[in-house]
Amino acid sequence: MLIDNIKRLMTANKITAKKLSEMVGVSPTHISYILNNKREPSIELLGKIATALGVSINEIFLDNALTDLNPSSKKIIDDEKQKQIDTVATHLEEKNLTPQKLKLLNDYIDILFNEEF
Repeated sequence: MLIDNIKRLMTANKITAKKLSEMVGVSPTHISYILNNKREPSIELLGKIATALGVSINEIFLDNALTDLNPSSKKIIDDEKQKQIDTVATHLEEKNLTPQKLKLLNDYIDILFNEEF
């Protein structure tokens, strides 16, 4: 799901793997490995990829985040929630979170901000 979302966002933004690698400061080979599920991106790199693609880190994990392939028109989470996610991500930058652990963290934050509880 994560890789598919990144690929869709790249397509929607007309960004090649080479261009993305330049935008985030890694080699084209590194991006290729990520796009082919041969390497998991760090939380720091995911943040840079999300920024380059015009979305939040949270958005690239969402199942339905890209149905219309128009990331600039999407506002999935409010500003306060995004600030909290960014704060947590900053504190965890050196923890080498896998995409799966990051998704669990985002799910937990979603629960914390769910007004039904």
